[in-house]
Amino acid sequence: MSTYISRAKWGASPPVKTLPLSTKLKGVCLHWMGFHIEGDSTRLVKSIQRNHMSPPKSWWDLAYNEMIDQDGNVFEGRGLTHRSGAQGGTRNNKAYYALGLMVGPGQPPSDELVAAVRKRIKVIRTMQPSATAVVGHNELKATSCPGPDIERMIRAGMFEPRPVDVPIPDPLPDLGPLKERVEAIEMEVAALYADIEALYEKAGANG
Repeated sequence: MSTYISRAKWGASPPVKTLPLSTKLKGVCLHWMGFHIEGDSTRLVKSIQRNHMSPPKSWWDLAYNEMIDQDGNVFEGRGLTHRSGAQGGTRNNKAYYALGLMVGPGQPPSDELVAAVRKRIKVIRTMQPSATAVVGHNELKATSCPGPDIERMIRAGMFEPRPVDVPIPDPLPDLGPLKERVEAIEMEVAALYADIEALYEKAGANG
């Protein structure tokens, strides 16, 4: 079962400075770590905070608002009230809440991690209903983050909160025009799931 782990519980260093979370978020930006993840998650979160706050980066704090491991545990970073520092610029840091997924190359997100991401996105949308976008870091700047698995899952709508889970699609082979058509169909299916969820919510409200 996943757990929410506060800064105090994982032993975070205090931030150098903070800025308030924007009240006009566009949505959530997903990141990966970019290297193979293994070992104790708490130690890793501490290590990443040290890396972010030490030269040459010298950032104010751990860049992400929250980090999520393969067991679905959520580690509080900058948190629900402070602006992220993970998107590579002021405009995108103001516009998106940053979730750092604790996976690297060849490590697809687990079902537990995906479920936890969906729950955190739902929390953000409860706070700010207009924050509907779910994007990868590479949609905001030129980067390999969040990696091919997370990118594929974003395209397929796998991180969208919904009443039921669906299987994670396998990576697409390089099939040229056919691949583009399949990707278009994936987007259509994701839109249908969103419509179905809206109907569930409407039925609940009228029930």
